[in-house]
Amino acid sequence: MKNIEFEDLYQGMLQNLYSLNDPLVNSIVDLAGSLRITVRSMEQLLSSVRSKPFKDDQHEINFFKHIKPRFQSWHIYVIELNHIVSQIPIGSEEMIREYYINELTIIDRFFKRYGFYYQYYLAGECSRDSDFFLRRNLKDLPPEHSKPNQPESFVTSMDYLFAKFKAYEMLRDCIARRIKVINSSRNIQTLELELLQKRRWWSGNKIELVELAYGLYHAKRINGGKAEVGEIIAWLEESLNVDLGQSYRMFTDISRRKLVSHTKFIDEMRTTLDTYIQSHYGPRLPIR
Repeated sequence: MKNIEFEDLYQGMLQNLYSLNDPLVNSIVDLAGSLRITVRSMEQLLSSVRSKPFKDDQHEINFFKHIKPRFQSWHIYVIELNHIVSQIPIGSEEMIREYYINELTIIDRFFKRYGFYYQYYLAGECSRDSDFFLRRNLKDLPPEHSKPNQPESFVTSMDYLFAKFKAYEMLRDCIARRIKVINSSRNIQTLELELLQKRRWWSGNKIELVELAYGLYHAKRINGGKAEVGEIIAWLEESLNVDLGQSYRMFTDISRRKLVSHTKFIDEMRTTLDTYIQSHYGPRLPIR
């Protein structure tokens, strides 16, 4: 598969997970269905690796360092989140809050346990990529590093650990959102009044906002490039009081444009901003 095909497969997997659960996958509504989605996507990745060998070491490293962990992280996330939610104690909000904080402590302990590798992951290091992400350099792994039921042709020393890093980051963010809901539990009428006073809405076409969301996602300017497109879309929906439930389908329509630019709205933004700057601050100086 080419990178664009991997991306289409990934976005399709996310869209299926969102439709089965919720736009942020804050809870697992259908565990079996969600796991079928992630397993099917992983099987398609494995089929691709078997049918189309990597061109060189760099392509193999990119696959096992970036592409496979993105998919596998969602499989881990679904299982772990379902376990966490199913164990929420029955009791007061304070009891539930303490339970969430304890789960965050467990996640933090995991990151510290693998501190060297986590810093390598966070910093985008590449000095040991050949050792970590080439199958021919696969070493005997501790049980927590290895993924059962995967052939050696689909495993490297660190791809599963990188997937766990990403999954646990998503878990941490999800738990933090749940704690925030508890902490911000205030008088409903007061809250509604505040929201009404601060509310903004999107007055353009929805497809324009989807174009902007995907632009922000691929520019990797939010959360250090680690924010998923679904998170960006959910943020825009909440901020601008708009429903983008068909965002993936709308982006597919954008990608199929023939007569207009794929970035029609972003191009319009650039033109209007440039016109404003030139009219208010003078024309652009010629380049010498």
